[in-house]
Amino acid sequence: MAGTSMTCLELRLLACARLHGVVRAPDRMYRRAAVLSVLGMTLPSWGCEARLGVGAWNCDDAPLVSVPDGGLLAPAKDLSITSEWTTGFDDGFCGYQRARGYCYSAQDASFSVVESPTNTGRFAAAFSITTDPEKKGLQARCVREGQFPNDAYYSAAFYVPSGTISNGNWNLMHFQGGSESQDLHGLWDVSLRTDKTGTLTPELIGYLGDLLVLAPGVEAPRDAWFSLTVHIQRDAQEQGVVGLYLDGTKIVERTGITTDDSTWGQWYVGNLATDLDPAESTVYVDDVSILQSPPSSN
Repeated sequence: MAGTSMTCLELRLLACARLHGVVRAPDRMYRRAAVLSVLGMTLPSWGCEARLGVGAWNCDDAPLVSVPDGGLLAPAKDLSITSEWTTGFDDGFCGYQRARGYCYSAQDASFSVVESPTNTGRFAAAFSITTDPEKKGLQARCVREGQFPNDAYYSAAFYVPSGTISNGNWNLMHFQGGSESQDLHGLWDVSLRTDKTGTLTPELIGYLGDLLVLAPGVEAPRDAWFSLTVHIQRDAQEQGVVGLYLDGTKIVERTGITTDDSTWGQWYVGNLATDLDPAESTVYVDDVSILQSPPSSN
C-alpha cells in the first residue's frame, strides 16, 4: 500500500476497526482518519457506501483523496478552488466528494439526506447533534478545502426548527486557514445568537483581531428556509473586505481589514453547538455554493 490511495475497502475496514474498539491503525492509514478516530468522529463515506438516508447514489466518478504518509496538512491543500461551485444534495454528498471535500460527525451526531424540508430540488442535508454532556455529539458538518479564491461569495440555505435556545456558541459556518509554516487557525464564523424567546440573530465573528460584526434588529426566521452568504475579499494586510448577507440582502460589511492571512483554508457548513436547550438539534442545509457574484435578494 506504500504510496497509494486508500481504497473503499480499506476505508470500510478502518471504520469497522474503530467501531469494534481497535485503535491502532495500519501504518499506511491516512492521518485524517487517525485524527477523526481519536476525536470519536465517524469517517466520511467517500462514496463507498451509497446509502445516505434516502435513496442511493453512486460517487464512482469522484476521486478518492490521497495524503502523503505523515503529512501535517489536509489532503486538498494544493487544490485551487474555483469560484463557481454548488451542491444541492440531490446526489447525496457526492458534490462534496467530487470537489475533494468531505463530511463528518461526532460519535453521537449524524449527517444524512432527507426529502423534507428542502429549499430547492428533491433533497437536502440534515445535520443532527446533541450538547448533552454525557454524549459526544457537538458537531456534524461538511467541508470544502484548498486554495480559496481571492474574492468570492460563500452561501448556503438553512432551515432551523423552532423550540431551541442556545446558551453558547451555535455555529453554521466556519472558515479556517493555514500554510506550510503555520497550523490551521480560525478566520471567520457565522453563528446564531438567540434570546429567551428563541429569536435568531445572525452574527459574523472574525478571529484576526477578534472582530465581532453584529446586525442589530436583523432576525432570521424559524421553521422556514433562509440563506446566509459571506463575502470575503482575502487580504493579509488591512485591505480586505468581509460582508454578511441574509436572503440576498447585505446586512453588515467591513472594509479595510485583514480577512485572511493563510495560503489555503477550509470552509465548514453544518451544525455545531456547545449548549442548547433542549440538547438535541437538527439543522437542515441546502444549496451550498461558492460564487463570483453576490446572491440576488428575495
